[in-house]
Amino acid sequence: MGGHRLQLLTVEGPRRDHRGPRAARRLAGAPADVRARHARLGTAGEQRRPPGTRRPVCKERTRRGPVLSRRGGGLPFGWFPCIVAASLVSHAVLSGVRTLMSYRALALGGDALTVGVVTAAFAVLPLLVAIQIGRAVDRGRGVAALRLGLGLSAAAVLLAALSPSVLVLSAASALLGLGQMLHTVACQSLIPMWSPEETLDSRFAHLTLGVSTGQLLGFPIAGAVATAAGVDAAGHAVTTPALLVLAALSAVAIPLAYTFAARSNEHVSRAEHAERRQTATQILGTRGMKPAIYSSLAVLTGMDLVMAYLPVLGQEIGLSIGTVTALLTARTVTSVASRALMPWLLRHVARRWLLVSATGVSALAILALPMTSNVPVLTLAMLVAGFFWGIGQPLTMTWVTQVADANNRSAALSVRLAGNRLGQVLVPLAAGSLAAALGVGSIFVGCGLVLLSSATTTYNATRPDVRPGAAETSSA
Repeated sequence: MGGHRLQLLTVEGPRRDHRGPRAARRLAGAPADVRARHARLGTAGEQRRPPGTRRPVCKERTRRGPVLSRRGGGLPFGWFPCIVAASLVSHAVLSGVRTLMSYRALALGGDALTVGVVTAAFAVLPLLVAIQIGRAVDRGRGVAALRLGLGLSAAAVLLAALSPSVLVLSAASALLGLGQMLHTVACQSLIPMWSPEETLDSRFAHLTLGVSTGQLLGFPIAGAVATAAGVDAAGHAVTTPALLVLAALSAVAIPLAYTFAARSNEHVSRAEHAERRQTATQILGTRGMKPAIYSSLAVLTGMDLVMAYLPVLGQEIGLSIGTVTALLTARTVTSVASRALMPWLLRHVARRWLLVSATGVSALAILALPMTSNVPVLTLAMLVAGFFWGIGQPLTMTWVTQVADANNRSAALSVRLAGNRLGQVLVPLAAGSLAAALGVGSIFVGCGLVLLSSATTTYNATRPDVRPGAAETSSA
């Protein structure tokens, strides 16, 4: 019956209430069809089972983990705070590392095009394996993906710290991208699997709040250590000490993934999963999926381009590394604020307008960046962009989850992330070429235009007369 699978165990002995008080409370809060099934099974067992014979014991499982078991199963205690904390630490590292990689690429003899190549390398491996990761998580491998992703991320940061060439730095960027994809898919997929539908907006907001808080911490940590390290003889920032500090910080996140485990050992076989899985084309064909992914892509690539190319712009107009990291920190401050305010915003503003403003208003702020060297104006632009970008990411996660098939939610989230990574491959390469021909300011103009086009598609896609179920998306 829709996402439920019944498993029968047998035990010897006289009949007793095998559920226990905890399981009984879980059953009381279960959906009506689950309670009805348990009632029917209990009655049928009493009618058919001869005295003294082996009796059936129900264990009801769902996609959200075990709802009822003889030993009181259930969801792992503390799983949600753990994945939020792991995301906070890993994104603190990611934000600092990716900015430092731009400076390191320049110090290794690169230019704006080289920065684009290193930035694009981050997305190559995730783009190739995103769907496979989503399939694995749909089959019950989410916790394993989380642990592997955090481990690979720590190894990648250490490799970046020791990189002697742009080639090795690009390899570190690619490995970091794979690690981030693994743990991001795991975190985003465990939420709809283990959470009630009505809590999705709130939990995605808390997850992305952790991400923004991590970025808020990561930029100043990286900037402070890099500033203390100074510059080399050629005037380039010395990045090795800061990268080593971030490698140590990255290792801190790994134990968080081992403080909980799913108490269900249920894994779906490849053959069984193949019967109900959708192809990437089918997922993209779901009404509302393409504009949701495009909105997410526009926001994420905008964030990436600002992280990668604000240092280049800053170097051109004479801003110090401390000033650049302060500007990036300003963006994350307002992202944290908007995500903390998400429940209030959803109560007072229609979700449709929040989605449209996430790309529409931020586009205006990004278009202003190359037009001035005034630090207060740049700070204001970053504050505005950060606030509205903070709104966009959690709402597009919920949007994708709501329009996706229930058996393919992890795969749909992976398609969303694959779209993001495709943008992260193509956009930086195009941006690097554009910067080489027209200057670094052209990158921010192009980014602003992409954001404006996304706002237009979101506006059209969320009209109630266009998409079935748009009432959920367009209502507050």
